[in-house]
Amino acid sequence: MNRRLAEQTLIYPLHYLRQERIGAWLSEVRAVNGASRADIARYQRTRLCEVVRTARHSPSPGYAPLRGATDQLTEERIIGLLHDFPPQSKEAMRATVAAGGRPRGMASDYRSTSGSTGLPFQFYKDRYATGFMDAVLYAAYAWHGIAVGDPQARFWGMPLTPRGAAVARIKDLLKNRLRFSAFDLSEGARESYYRSLHRFRPAYFYGYPSLMATFCGHLLEQGRTLRSLPLKAVIGTGEYLYPQERKLVEEATGVPFVNEYGCTEVGIIGFECPRQNLHVMSANIYLEVLKDGRPVLDEAGDIHVTELHTRSTPFIRYSLGDRGILCSAPCPCGSSLPVMQVLSGRKDDYVLTPDGRKVYDAIFAYTLKRGVSRFRAVQTAVDRIEIAIVPGTDYSPELGSRYVRELQRHLGATVTIAISLVDTIEREPSGKLRYFRNAMAARTGRIPEEHGQP
Repeated sequence: MNRRLAEQTLIYPLHYLRQERIGAWLSEVRAVNGASRADIARYQRTRLCEVVRTARHSPSPGYAPLRGATDQLTEERIIGLLHDFPPQSKEAMRATVAAGGRPRGMASDYRSTSGSTGLPFQFYKDRYATGFMDAVLYAAYAWHGIAVGDPQARFWGMPLTPRGAAVARIKDLLKNRLRFSAFDLSEGARESYYRSLHRFRPAYFYGYPSLMATFCGHLLEQGRTLRSLPLKAVIGTGEYLYPQERKLVEEATGVPFVNEYGCTEVGIIGFECPRQNLHVMSANIYLEVLKDGRPVLDEAGDIHVTELHTRSTPFIRYSLGDRGILCSAPCPCGSSLPVMQVLSGRKDDYVLTPDGRKVYDAIFAYTLKRGVSRFRAVQTAVDRIEIAIVPGTDYSPELGSRYVRELQRHLGATVTIAISLVDTIEREPSGKLRYFRNAMAARTGRIPEEHGQP
């Protein structure tokens, strides 16, 4: 679809139908992105005051520490309340969101994380928040010449239910996207997508770095590239980016690899400029790196974020489970937006199947939803996967059997899926809850050759 047609007849009108004043919000984001460091700080203090006021009027007990004073609050007192507010784990934020319920009197979306840490998170997001998240995205993409409505080649998961897949296809059509499913890396699927890319002519790639690197690696092995496509950039998200993946993708495409750091809960948090520095999206995110509970600069610590635009249930000092550094030095690109580094992040594994396929591990997150509070899957053999589940209130043996059948449909009927119910799942040494581990690869340090790339 023509980019201008997509922008004018689909994307902008859809935003306004959703009560998202995307034009005005995009102008606001661009102004913040181009402001001085002092003006950015003033903007954030104003927005943080609004966030605290919103939280103070929420019925959720999770915001009780913010209600300790009268409504007649100075900006200084409000910022003090915020800094005294305890950092929020994902478990604590789940409880806060659940207690707050669905936003009343305002349009909202129901969202769900992929459960990449073994802890799926469902919540409502008001349209003021979702619109600003998209405005931040559009403004950041423009740094690399990507305009609203430009055609996107998407390397992502695909919902497993017929209804979910149909909805995803409609969304892709409306957003001018062509999707390559992470759950089918067969030679036929790769060849079909390669041909489709040359018909679709995308302006940029978007998706999981490891998935795009796998796709590009196959092409390079065959002496082919994607340099004839009118690409402007390749944007990777959702995983830690390894230097070799950046190099491989850039070799195959001939355009820069751009790293995006964010989450479903609050959208883009950091985005790379043309100098390959990761800038904090200060128009919508107040970012803190905490070490021993106190904010630090130029030191490693735990990344926490506060979202700046919401009218319902704000995420305040929310822990992402990653470690990073907030840098004091300015970026050579000239932007006054702070620079950050991510020192750790989730790295997906692949499930190896008896017929030699590699299936993206997000298959578990897409499958194990209802009745599952937390899970961890471990592949102990090419034909055996052991899944520990902390059951929710609506879990049943019948639901477990259905999950087994669904996973076998994608991984192979000869694969044994052994489900065990547990009370807790221990964290990794890093403090994260990794939802899949390939024990075969862990024992050897590599994927066994007989079950490698088809």
